[in-house]
Amino acid sequence: MELEQIVNDTQDFTRRVQEVFGPQWLEEPATLVVELGRVIGVLAESTLVTEGKRPAHPARPVRLAHDVADVLFMLIEIGNYYHIDLERAWNELLQESWENLANLEKRGIEINKKKK
Repeated sequence: MELEQIVNDTQDFTRRVQEVFGPQWLEEPATLVVELGRVIGVLAESTLVTEGKRPAHPARPVRLAHDVADVLFMLIEIGNYYHIDLERAWNELLQESWENLANLEKRGIEINKKKK
């Protein structure tokens, strides 16, 4: 599934939830960020259980893929709130990251030459 479709599906779901429960649902950025923190905590717990670093909680099965998707959902909600073009932001981030990596590799080569 493409990012644009994921964003559109998220917007459609949020619109429907707001129709049912009212516009106050996820209307403030602070609420979105607090919810993001909560779902990151759930993801952290699932990761620790998956890696065997913490025992599973009997009342909550580990759903790692679901938890990652939940974090993505909240990030998209925050992006939608601020009218961020996530595809453009993603592409800019990747381009910047590749440039940074190239600079680090170049510096690494220069440092290695000085050591010889």
